Amino acid sequence: MVSSHPVVQPLPPRVRWPIVGREHEVGILLEKLTTSSGGVVVVGPPGMGKSTLVTAAVAVYQAQTPLAGGGPRGVRSSVIRLPLPHENSTPLTTFGFMVDETGSFPTTLEGLAGLVAEGLGAAPEGLPPVLYAEDLHLFDEQSAKVLGMVLAGGHARLFGTVRDKPGMPAAIDTLWRNGQLERMELAPLSYESVRLILRSALEEPASNDMAYRLWLTTAGNPLHIRELLYSIVEAGDVRFVGTALTWTAPLRADRRLTDLLARDITTLTGAQRDVVDLVALAESVPLRTISAMAEDSVLRELVDRTLIVIDRLGNAQENVMMGHPLYAETLRSLLYPQRKRQLFGLLPQHELPAQGPAGILRWVDWALECEAMPDVSTLLLAGETAESMTQPLRAVQLATLALDHVSMHDAERVQALLLRARAYRDCGDALLAEADVLAVQEHGRFGSLLPEPVVVATAGIMADLWQYHRGDMDAAMEVLTSAEKSLDPLGEHANALAVDQLSRLGFAGRYEEFLAGVDAALAASDHPANLTLTPTHVYALGQAGRPVQALELAAQALARIGPEHTPFPALRTAVLSARFWAALWAGNPAFAVCFPDVDESTGQRHDAGIYQTGTGYAALSFGQWDQAIAEFRGALSRFTWGAPTGLEPLAWAGLACAYAHYGDLDNAKTAREEFRLVETRMNRSIEMEIRYRVLLVGKSLADADLSTQISDFIQWCRDNGHGLGVLWGLHLCVVVAAESDGRVPLEALEALEEAARSAEGKVSAAMLAHARALLGEDAGVIALAVSALNATGVWIPCVPSRVALTARQREIAALVVSGMANRSIAEKLTISVRTVDTHVAHLFGRLGVTRRADLANALVRATPGVPAKNSVH
Repeated sequence: MVSSHPVVQPLPPRVRWPIVGREHEVGILLEKLTTSSGGVVVVGPPGMGKSTLVTAAVAVYQAQTPLAGGGPRGVRSSVIRLPLPHENSTPLTTFGFMVDETGSFPTTLEGLAGLVAEGLGAAPEGLPPVLYAEDLHLFDEQSAKVLGMVLAGGHARLFGTVRDKPGMPAAIDTLWRNGQLERMELAPLSYESVRLILRSALEEPASNDMAYRLWLTTAGNPLHIRELLYSIVEAGDVRFVGTALTWTAPLRADRRLTDLLARDITTLTGAQRDVVDLVALAESVPLRTISAMAEDSVLRELVDRTLIVIDRLGNAQENVMMGHPLYAETLRSLLYPQRKRQLFGLLPQHELPAQGPAGILRWVDWALECEAMPDVSTLLLAGETAESMTQPLRAVQLATLALDHVSMHDAERVQALLLRARAYRDCGDALLAEADVLAVQEHGRFGSLLPEPVVVATAGIMADLWQYHRGDMDAAMEVLTSAEKSLDPLGEHANALAVDQLSRLGFAGRYEEFLAGVDAALAASDHPANLTLTPTHVYALGQAGRPVQALELAAQALARIGPEHTPFPALRTAVLSARFWAALWAGNPAFAVCFPDVDESTGQRHDAGIYQTGTGYAALSFGQWDQAIAEFRGALSRFTWGAPTGLEPLAWAGLACAYAHYGDLDNAKTAREEFRLVETRMNRSIEMEIRYRVLLVGKSLADADLSTQISDFIQWCRDNGHGLGVLWGLHLCVVVAAESDGRVPLEALEALEEAARSAEGKVSAAMLAHARALLGEDAGVIALAVSALNATGVWIPCVPSRVALTARQREIAALVVSGMANRSIAEKLTISVRTVDTHVAHLFGRLGVTRRADLANALVRATPGVPAKNSVH
C-alpha cells in the first residue's frame, strides 16, 4: 500500500521568499541601473511582484556599487528611496527629507524641484543617482509633477513601480511618451516558474499535478501562489504520496485567503458586488447577461480594478470572468446558500454552451448546490466536459446523476454508460468500467443493434482495460479484431479501428508489424485518427537509427493538429513526447526541452506525469542529477495514484539511473528493484531506452554479469530492428573493456564503426570518437571526447569503489566540502598551498570526480556506513 501523510515543514519566510521566474527581468533592471538610462517603471496588476523585483535589483546594485556622491543630509548613497505614498501625501512629505531644513521651504513646485536637484549627489561613474519610488499610481498630482521636473532635468534616474490600472501619473507618463523613461510590463509567472518555486520552497520533490493546479488556480500571480502555498501546507492538504508531495484536497477558504480577497471587495457597491458574486459562482457569464443587470460604469470600475475581465472564448460571444481565479474559488466558498439561490436564476440554462468548459461545470455544481437538478443533456454535457478536463471522478459523479434521472432516452443511457466507463477506466477502476461496457453491450443484445460509433467506443475501452490495467496486449488486440467483424469494412469506423490497432502495436514494441501496415492504413482514408499513428511511427524510426527523420515527422504532425482532433485529447502530448525522444536520440537535448506553452483551450490535454518524467530525462541528458531525482520522484507520485499508463517503469529506470550517476548506490539499487517489480506492465514504445538505462545502473553497481547483460541487449536490439540500441550497446562494450582490461579490442571498435555508419544524428559520431580516444589512451583526448559525448546528452557513469583514504586526505576533503578554498585550507592546516593542491588532485582522481561540488557524494561511496542524500523512501 502506498504511504500518504501530510507534510510538516516550515516554508521560507516571506522576506526570503524565492524570486524565481524573474531572473531575466532582474537582469534587465540591473543593466539599466548601470547605464545612463533615465530609468524604468515596472508595471503590472496587484500581486505581480513589482516591488519585490525592483528591490532585488536595487539590493544587488548597491552591494556591487561603492558609495559615492553626497546624498540627502550627507548620506552617501547611489539609491534614494522615496517614502511610500498615502492618502495625505504632499510634496513636503515626499521630498521634505531631501531639502536642507535650515533654509525656507519654497512656495512653488519649480522651486522645490530645484532644491531637490541640488541635494542629489552623483552615483558611480558620474551617473545621476537613482530615486526608488513604489506605487507611483498613489502619488498626489503635485508630488508627481516635482518628480517629473527632477527627472526631466537629468538630475536623477527613476526606478519605480505602478499598477497597470490606473497607471502612471500624467507627469511621469509624459516622460515615458517622450522616451525619457522606459516601462517594463510584468506578465504572470509561467507554469515552469511555479515548478521552480516549489523546488525552492519545499524540502521534498513536488508532483507536476500540484504545480499545475497551483498555476491554474492563481493564474501565475506570485502573491497568490505564495499565500495559497502557505494556506494548503498549514491546512495539511499537501501530502507526501509514495515518493513526492502532491495536493488533491479541495481548496479551503482560510483566513489567509479571505484576507487577500477582502482588501479588494469590501469597498464594492451593491451593484458591483452582485456582478462579482455572480461571475464567481458561474465562472463565466455572457456579457449581455451582465449588461442587463449592471450599468457600464459598474463594469468599467470592476475591469479597472482587475476584479473582472471581459474575454472572448474561441469564436463565441464575449464573456465576463473573474480577474483572479483564486478570488473566484475563495469567494464561492464564502457565499451562503440563500445568496447562491438568489443569484442562480439570473443565468439562463440555454446559455451554457457559450460559457466554455469551466463555466459549464460551475453552472451544474451551482445548480446542485441550489437543489435544482439539471436535465439529462446538461449533466452529460458537463460530464464530458469534466472528462475533457482530466477530471474523471467528477465525470463519474455526473454520469451517475444522469443515469439516476427519472427521464432518460435509450441513446442518452448508452452515452452516460460510455462516459462513466471511460471515467472509471481513467480513475483506475477496471471492474466498474467493464461493468458499464457490458451494460452497453447488453442493451444492444436486447434492444436495437448498437451503432458503429458505439461498437468502436466499447471496443476501445475494453482494449484499454486489457492493455493498461491487466497487461495483456494480445487480449486487447483480440477485442479490437472481434469488434471489426461487425463493422462495414469500407466505412470510416472500420478505418478508425484499424488505426487504433496499429497505434497499440507501438505500446507493445511490435514495430515490424506496425511498419508493415502503416502505409496501407494511411492510404485507406484521410481520417483525423490517422495522425494518432505519428508517435508510434516516430518511435519506430528513431530507434531504428533514423532520429533526424523522426524529428521531421513529429514537426509535421504538430503543425497539423487542429480542432478536428478534439476527439483525441492526448494527441498533442503523445506527439510532443515522441519528438522529445527523437531529439534526445539525435543528440540534441537543447531542442528536446523546447516545449510549446501548455494550452488546453484546443481540446488537447496536459499530462503532468508524462511531462515530469520527460523533464527528469532532460535533466539526465544535461548531467543535472539532483534535479533528475526530484523530477522522477514527482512523476512516480502521480503514477502511484493515477490510472495505469505503462510509464511507471520508465520513471523508475530513470530514477535508478539518476541515483547511479549521483553516486547514491543504495537508492540506485532500490529503484532498480522497484523497476523490476513493474517491468511486465511497461509501455514498450521506447523499451530500448529503458533497457539501456538499466544497463547503466548495472555498470554503476558493478554487476558480475554485466558483459552478458550488454551482449543480450545488443542481440535484443538486432532482433527488433533497433539500430540505435546496437550502437549504444557496442559503445558500452568498448567502455567496459577499457575500464576492466585497460585496452579496447579492435573487433569491438570495428563493430561500433559499422553501427555508427547507419545511425543518424550526433550521438553516433560522439560515441565513435570516444571509443577511438579510449583506444589511443591519451588522457587529454579522452577528456575532450567525454565532453563532446556529454554535449549530446550521453553520460556513462563510472564504477564506484570503496576507497581507503588517509587521515590527512579525509581532513582536507572535509574542508573542501565545507566550501573552503585551497589557500584557506593551507592556512588552517599550516601547510603549503601546493601540498593542498596535490592532495585535492589525488582525491579527485581516486574518487572519480572532476568538480568540488561532487566531492561530498563521492565521499559517501568511499566511506562504508555513511548515509546518502535524496533517499527513495
